[in-house]
Amino acid sequence: MHMSQGGLDALLKKFEGCKLKAYRCPAGVCTIGYGHTSAAGAPMVNDGMTITQAQAEDILKRDIVKYEIAVMDLVKVKLTQNQFDVLTDFAYNAGVGNLKSSTMLKKVNAGDLDAVPAELMKWTKGGGKVLPGLVRRRQAAGAWWTAQDQAHDEQEDRAEPDAPPKRTMADSKQGNAAVLTAGLGGLGIAKEVASQAQEASDTANQLAGLFANPNFLIMLAVVGLAAAIWFWRKKHMDEHGV
Repeated sequence: MHMSQGGLDALLKKFEGCKLKAYRCPAGVCTIGYGHTSAAGAPMVNDGMTITQAQAEDILKRDIVKYEIAVMDLVKVKLTQNQFDVLTDFAYNAGVGNLKSSTMLKKVNAGDLDAVPAELMKWTKGGGKVLPGLVRRRQAAGAWWTAQDQAHDEQEDRAEPDAPPKRTMADSKQGNAAVLTAGLGGLGIAKEVASQAQEASDTANQLAGLFANPNFLIMLAVVGLAAAIWFWRKKHMDEHGV
């Protein structure tokens, strides 16, 4: 597991700051880049030492691995990404030894994750006195500790959007138009055909007359076409909902 870019930006980089020339931290330790000290390994930091921004980024990438591994080794419970970020930032800032011996780690491994923000606030001193910068850093870490869980809870509480209602043939303009056209056309033709059929004297003559009547054939074609359009639209809507 690795510290997220968000955690690096919101916690470690923001509060460590980046100094390209060596300086003495409040505890009197020679420091450079993003809070790099000789205790973290190469390069050794000496007074007057200078580096480039690219070198500062490379040093941070190398340094952070040590603290990520330490957190993974020390923590015995499952952590969210934000929680891992917080413990890695703490180890980077306060040291792996302090994390290992802390009551905070004991509570984490006991499953008392809610106690962490308060435990963080016990680590605000540097050189024997409370430092405003450390107070702000621990407050930010406490907020970051719970931020992912809150987002997850909000996601669970958010209702899924209602599915759009499935359209039926009654809602289909094309289907209704086909039926209406067939009805109107068929009605007009049917009246004419019926009038002519009544003039025939028997059933045989009626049938023969109907099939010989071009209007009757047109009516059959119109009704058949309307039925085909209606069937095709119904099938399409059943499959695609539109």
